[in-house]
Amino acid sequence: MLSDEALDRMLRDSDPDPGERATDPDSPVATGILARVRRRARERRRRVLVMVPAVALVVTGATAGTYAWVAGDGRGHTLDSTGLSCVGSATGDAVVGFDPGTDDPVKTCRQRWPELFGQPAPAELTACVDSSRQGSINVYPGGRDQCRSHRSDPYRGPTDEQLRLSRFRADLEKQFAGCTCVSYPELRKTVTRLVDRHGLTGWTARHAQSAEREPEGACAEVSHYEETGRVVWLSDHEGGTVMFWP
Repeated sequence: MLSDEALDRMLRDSDPDPGERATDPDSPVATGILARVRRRARERRRRVLVMVPAVALVVTGATAGTYAWVAGDGRGHTLDSTGLSCVGSATGDAVVGFDPGTDDPVKTCRQRWPELFGQPAPAELTACVDSSRQGSINVYPGGRDQCRSHRSDPYRGPTDEQLRLSRFRADLEKQFAGCTCVSYPELRKTVTRLVDRHGLTGWTARHAQSAEREPEGACAEVSHYEETGRVVWLSDHEGGTVMFWP
């Protein structure tokens, strides 16, 4: 399965002539597309490895503990607590589902390793937060030195807000378990009620759309969670299919 960075790069470079109305790659629409691709990739549970060149870091004239990057929030926390990449080698990784409230990244990758890479998990695995725009969690074979060699910081677990978001996500999914169509007003109302219940101050629900302001469809779903902006992005859901939750 493609990593966050590979998917992001693929979506940015896929249109050689986007024209004047090209979607901003950093816009909510582009981020939503990336999130849906990641989600569907996890849903299919297929093993697809992406070739990614190894990145070596050389810092000259810096004291110990000084880095040339900012990983996640700079304190060992991810900016995207719903995604996790298990890095099988210097050339391939796999995106898997992850819940910071119930899962441990190293244990999750260790359990999935034989399925994903066709071999037993390495004796030692280390979870790091990378310096991508998403600030994602990557689990590498080896010790903590792997984090620095990949321009990353050791992962120090979820923040209090990410734990509250985890409980919110579980509660929201429970509210609509088995549903095939929920209207935008109903989903937005439920999101508003539950963010208040779980103390997610400043979080809002918005419709992910292009600059042309597409009308809302009959059915809605949660596209993705933008933790840095505290937004639950909603998009159209295909009626008749059971809602899938990111």
